[in-house]
Amino acid sequence: MKKGKIVISIVVFFLSILLVASMYIQFRTVEETNSMGIEAMREDELRQEVLNWKNKYNEVDEKLQSNNEKINEYSQIIQNNQQSSELLDKELKEYNMLVGKTNVTGDGIVLKLSDNQEVSFTASNLIYLINELKYAGAEAISINGQRVINTTDIVGINYNQYILVNGERIVSPYEIKAIGDKVEFDKILNFKDSGFIPYYKKKGYSLEISFESDIHINAYNKEITLKYLKDKKEE
Repeated sequence: MKKGKIVISIVVFFLSILLVASMYIQFRTVEETNSMGIEAMREDELRQEVLNWKNKYNEVDEKLQSNNEKINEYSQIIQNNQQSSELLDKELKEYNMLVGKTNVTGDGIVLKLSDNQEVSFTASNLIYLINELKYAGAEAISINGQRVINTTDIVGINYNQYILVNGERIVSPYEIKAIGDKVEFDKILNFKDSGFIPYYKKKGYSLEISFESDIHINAYNKEITLKYLKDKKEE
């Protein structure tokens, strides 16, 4: 009887151990299953979050590239406008220089014509000299400080008792400055017999000539108005 109780107690003990072990294994299985589910769920969430950020990054990157393209486009426009403005400024400056609206300097020639007891220079003499200088390629000319431009009048008044240039009276000595190629000036003005200098010297006129650097000629100081010229519109 006692032996039977001992056997029953041993069997119960082992059954208890098996039950506890079984419960423990089930608990661990459930715990691991829940843990794996939670981890799996976090991983999905992380993947989704990463995907969301990647999409946001792509959107921002596309906007950045678009903005950079616009900035480059605007910069190009600004640069082109600046280049156009610089070109226009350059052309305007050259135009003003050509029409005599700016003070200029350069190499060239200075002539001094003086009346004497025998002969006096007339407006026609000055016009002839100016034409010779233009023929020699003069880029700027002045007579006694008066800038000579295309519309300049050189007029003798009262039988050449005095001369008007740009409406201003000038008297002898007449100082004519011209900016241009000194070699060409020398060739044209000193042309044998028919050049301005030998021709008028032979006739007894008093004149001096010097080839100089850094000649200064002032701007035309009056308004330039065109009364009859009109722009011809293209048909």
